[in-house]
Amino acid sequence: RKNIEKFEKQMIEYKQTTVYMHLLPTKWAVSDLILHTNNKMEQESFMQEGLETNNLVAVTDVCIYGVIVAYIYNNYELAAALMQKRRELEKKMTRITTLYGVIDFYDGLVFLALAHKSSEFEWTSEIRDIMAKMEKFASIGKSNNEHKLRLLEAEMKSRIGEEGNAIEQYKLAIAASEKNGFIHEQAIANERAADFFLRNGNKSKASRYYGEANNLYLRWGAQGKADELCKSIPF
Repeated sequence: RKNIEKFEKQMIEYKQTTVYMHLLPTKWAVSDLILHTNNKMEQESFMQEGLETNNLVAVTDVCIYGVIVAYIYNNYELAAALMQKRRELEKKMTRITTLYGVIDFYDGLVFLALAHKSSEFEWTSEIRDIMAKMEKFASIGKSNNEHKLRLLEAEMKSRIGEEGNAIEQYKLAIAASEKNGFIHEQAIANERAADFFLRNGNKSKASRYYGEANNLYLRWGAQGKADELCKSIPF
């Protein structure tokens, strides 16, 4: 966070306005994960200015990071709203970013989280499209996307009641994210596995996976998320 603030000051000093604008969404995301801050008003003002100046890339950046942070904090409705906002903006853009699978990964996680919350939520067609994209990303960059694909498969298997397959995919997602150094997504995979075991009445295993997720969030530096997780565990 200190490095971001230092870089931010340098960008202002050297009048690098464009770089500074694109740095702000990252700064807000990092701040929220560390301190669980609320930059809502500042972000809304930033997005309004971006729309007025037709800086759609900057506005979609806010949405992209906002989806990730909202999902990590289990605020799925907010994540879904920001995802929809980004998709609407992308229709007006000649070129969009994929972040090599990151955006589709979190979109998929959001859809599956909402599917877990409501049996009436229609998710299959969206997930089918996202899984096809993620398979392509995994074939191009396995080390970056294998664990993402595994976690989406785990959540999907969990949603349709294939418990044995879900457990196997959670384990594979955790192992692959650890192997390739994605500590934050290793934490997410552990938390989703814990949710799975809790839904299925196994508090002992749920506790173990929640504990590992908490440790990983702390190692990542996301103190705010780690604190929130400890408070939200229902036992």
